[in-house]
Amino acid sequence: MMSQNKHKVAIIPAAGFGTRFSSDTPKQLFKLNDVSIIEKTISAFEFCDQIDEIIVSANEAVREQVNLSNYNRKKIKLIPGGDTRAESVYQALKEIVDEEALVIVHDAVRPFISTAEIVKLIDEYEKRNADILVFGIPVYESLKLIDSETLEIKKSVDRNEYYLAQTPQITSAKILFEAYGQSLSNNFFPSDECEAVERYGGKGEFVPGSRKNIKITVPEDLLAEKEELIGNGFDSHKFCEGDGLLIGGFKVPYKFSFEAHSDGDIVLHALIDSMLGALNLGDIGTNFPSTKEWRDAAGRELFSIAYEKVRNEGYKLLQFDVIVIAEQPKMSGYREEILRSLSEITSVSEKNIGFKAKTAENMGFIGNNEGAAAMVISRLSR
Repeated sequence: MMSQNKHKVAIIPAAGFGTRFSSDTPKQLFKLNDVSIIEKTISAFEFCDQIDEIIVSANEAVREQVNLSNYNRKKIKLIPGGDTRAESVYQALKEIVDEEALVIVHDAVRPFISTAEIVKLIDEYEKRNADILVFGIPVYESLKLIDSETLEIKKSVDRNEYYLAQTPQITSAKILFEAYGQSLSNNFFPSDECEAVERYGGKGEFVPGSRKNIKITVPEDLLAEKEELIGNGFDSHKFCEGDGLLIGGFKVPYKFSFEAHSDGDIVLHALIDSMLGALNLGDIGTNFPSTKEWRDAAGRELFSIAYEKVRNEGYKLLQFDVIVIAEQPKMSGYREEILRSLSEITSVSEKNIGFKAKTAENMGFIGNNEGAAAMVISRLSR
């Protein structure tokens, strides 16, 4: 189906309270590495360039907690949800003006979806001739049909005939609006979009999904996936005539500048190196070679591009620790300004950024005040 030029809307139903989660706090608001489940889910879609709009239909508690200042406000819309998942999705569908738009519906409590997987689903929809596409995974465990009251096993089931359906699921706004409208008018509440569409004659197909894309349903699921990576980065530059040194996006006043192909910001360059290295995505030199394209490029611009690669892999920068090695100027006097700048550029809280200034004790090119260096250790999490 031709979808490249169509408006693409992500719908995230987040109004449930998770009765199986056994908590007074909605499970969407539980935190994974200092980030709430719902905010982690939203971020995957926010960083996807193919998504034009995100509608989050949520209960009041979730709407109050989701801090839109962390996101592109023009892209995200918060609306009240319904009493059921189906009603929450239907409420969001009513907000879509263009009935030819594509809708990608995703459970709020599947926070481990990656931007790359979202792009994969959209690309597959372009190639297929189905009314709806669904991420799914094979069943590997043995399946049994049971009596739900007595728990008696009635028979074994051939698992090869079954898949576990996941989200996101993609279809057209028109198809889904009609399917949910008919379902709800008949007092039927589909468990997912595919059930709604197929109930009224639509054709659905699976796209191979990931086992990491779990739905957090019970407290034990919070422990299922907290994958973290550690990266180490380094950068150094010689001094040249100038009027200051860029350190973490802040210009430290000095009689020299850095001699470099780009802006020479050793801290941001080392941070980029550490993130790319943690994900085995090469280093700053291979991603941003010394070509005309990157001449005089700002460190914050390079960070933004590199961080998009990190987000496309499904990871987020949680924390990093910086060491700047320079004989002069004394960096410790600008610590607050540098931390503030780094926090603004990376969206990492200052409390999660370490910054230390060292000298080389008059040894080597740094000790002779011919240049400076930076080392960064970064911590990434899915």
